[in-house]
Amino acid sequence: MIIILVIAFFASCTKDFQKINATWNGSASASFPQIYQSVGSNMALTAQGEDNAGTRWLYPITQQGAVYAASDFGYGGGANWNGFYQNLAAINQMFSMAAATPDSASYTNAKAMLKVLRAYQAIELSNFYGDIPYSKAGKGLSGNTADLTVPYDKQQAVYLSCLKDLTWAVNNFNTTSTTQFSLGSSEFLLANNIPQWIKFANSLRLRYALTMYDKDNADAGPIIADALSKPLLTDPVADVVGLNATNIPGLSVDVNAAGRGFSFRQECRLRMGSTMWNMLSNNNNADGSGIFDPRCKIYFEVNGSGNWAPYPQNPVTATADGGDPYNVARDADWTLDKVGNLYSDFNYYWGRDGVAPGSTVTVPEIFMTPAEVHFLKAEVYARGIAGVAQNNATAQTEYEAGITSSITFWNTMAYTSSIWVVNKPVAATPNPADITAVLTNPKVAFNAANAVQLIYAQEWVDLFRQPWVAWTLMRRTGGATPADPSNPAGYIQNYGSLQRYQYPGDEQLYNNANWKAATGGNDVTSTKIWVAK
Repeated sequence: MIIILVIAFFASCTKDFQKINATWNGSASASFPQIYQSVGSNMALTAQGEDNAGTRWLYPITQQGAVYAASDFGYGGGANWNGFYQNLAAINQMFSMAAATPDSASYTNAKAMLKVLRAYQAIELSNFYGDIPYSKAGKGLSGNTADLTVPYDKQQAVYLSCLKDLTWAVNNFNTTSTTQFSLGSSEFLLANNIPQWIKFANSLRLRYALTMYDKDNADAGPIIADALSKPLLTDPVADVVGLNATNIPGLSVDVNAAGRGFSFRQECRLRMGSTMWNMLSNNNNADGSGIFDPRCKIYFEVNGSGNWAPYPQNPVTATADGGDPYNVARDADWTLDKVGNLYSDFNYYWGRDGVAPGSTVTVPEIFMTPAEVHFLKAEVYARGIAGVAQNNATAQTEYEAGITSSITFWNTMAYTSSIWVVNKPVAATPNPADITAVLTNPKVAFNAANAVQLIYAQEWVDLFRQPWVAWTLMRRTGGATPADPSNPAGYIQNYGSLQRYQYPGDEQLYNNANWKAATGGNDVTSTKIWVAK
């Protein structure tokens, strides 16, 4: 499979095809910025990824949402495997191009960006599958036949290699030089904002070092301590890193908005589950009078009768639901297709942002938010790890900053969205009283005796549109994220036993010996990945 991906990516640039592909007024070879832009197009989730990585499986696995019937689509294909290996080949090519220039030092910032993007995508892919081909992959054009089929790296090795790259990037990004090569408008993520790149890279260091800490604290601890001493993402909105958000300048790569919309419409079985509902409301009052967290009305909507009705998270006997709550006809009339809809749905606008005619993508495909950074810092201080002294006061400050940042971000997303109409926030900035109501609610208020559990819970709530990150959080904490205690056997049977994704079938076909070495010839989904407890 890696062979095919590499050849397909560079086919139009090889000498045998230059005459066929030659343009009358330009080069037959792709430039550094053009290849970089192609990397951006492969960073987003595919339509398949939107379906399987979120709606179909990860929401009920993480319990951030519920489905009232099993999916017609098999469990698998959650991550953009093909896109990553295309990017790996492209990044290798760009490193070679930079090294061949007369002044390769002028490409330091560009190389740092590539290392950050590669590290982000590699670790997130590894979190789906476990061990992956990495250190020797993406070199199919080297002319060495040994590079055509490559072994799998252990997940620990992937983490350590990527953290090394992220550390290099943080320490080598150049904010003062006027001679650094510029990617111009092709810089799809942060518009050449080098200080922002430093914060993003360093925040990823904190995420990944903390993720692996309980498995390898000797390597992770110094990275966590160092990351806390350097710039991190802080602004609730401006510092959010993701693809194609209108509130973040410079993003030009389009998120697969059509795939996002499809993931909600197809089967339309996704509902607000009782686990998330219990984190956002004090009681089950159908009129919503128990709702204390403003994110509830941003994440979800009422049923066909105008009532708030969570679907039981892990019912012994499933209950069917009706209506067609994700039908695009609701663009014209929000009340349409809600007849027979018994349970609260995910907010309709999640599937229409950037998809409905005339709308633009407001809600980004998120890579990382400042809210998550605050929760990660809160965990470090609450646990007293990585040589950092336990400090409940600082943990509380970071915890409350995380909640405030989360509410601010999601409020701004809903307010800014051009398609959002019903339950649209009245202002871009949330009412401070609403935030105070959340911070002081007994379900949320900081308690030193239960601090770590509270931190995980609010991080889980914030990761609502990143269920893959919530899945990693759930696994690396041993299931310490919110969960419905009823019918545990049913949950394990249907979802809890799913610990990883199976490798794409092409790996078994084209990289068979290495696939067998990695799986023992038994590619099962119940095998825990390395970072999981």
